[in-house]
Amino acid sequence: MSSAVQFPLVIGWIAMLAGGIAFWRMSKGLPENQKHHGIAAMTIVFVAFANYLAMALGQGDLIHNGRDVFFARYIDWVITTPILLVSLAMVASKTLAPIRTLVCALIAADVYMIVTGLVGNLSESPYNYLWWLVSMVSFLVVLALIWGPLQKVAGQGAYRSEFSTLSLMLTVLWCCYPIVWLLGTSGAGLFSAAVESWFYLILDVTAKVGFGFVALNAVRKRS
Repeated sequence: MSSAVQFPLVIGWIAMLAGGIAFWRMSKGLPENQKHHGIAAMTIVFVAFANYLAMALGQGDLIHNGRDVFFARYIDWVITTPILLVSLAMVASKTLAPIRTLVCALIAADVYMIVTGLVGNLSESPYNYLWWLVSMVSFLVVLALIWGPLQKVAGQGAYRSEFSTLSLMLTVLWCCYPIVWLLGTSGAGLFSAAVESWFYLILDVTAKVGFGFVALNAVRKRS
């Protein structure tokens, strides 16, 4: 692995670790019945920290079809993105029990999206593009569930504006991931692995640390 690829990975684990420490401090001020928001935020960034550290140490990638495949990214995403969706659902609804079927559907579609994306990354052209399309169908299902039934639930709760902010934030950021995948080393190869690493770093830090800060600040203000 070149130093140009490794550097953003080092920045990644530092940023995730710093975010986790900040969320731990923020969570200490939450009432007991709201601490699950802090647990979710900390879990997300500490999982990301471990995977970024593994990639920075050269333990999170493999050479496949003549190129580096960072499988640790997919391990990160398949764990953290469902927790992000659960965190969003916890903002939408005071308790998850009444919407457990919806949450399960969100998680299932999300995991399917990540796994098929990994299959595409391990595939040669043109099959990588086919799997990208399959993954995108699942992604559209995720967005439809967020902006359809989950938004309806949020409209009846106390965090309507916060839910809209977080939903828009996730939607914009998550739409960028498949674009980077398609144009980067997994797809068309229009930019290098180093540039790709910087793009993923910016998206990951914003979608995980940034999302956590917005969610926890919203809960703290309401509390």
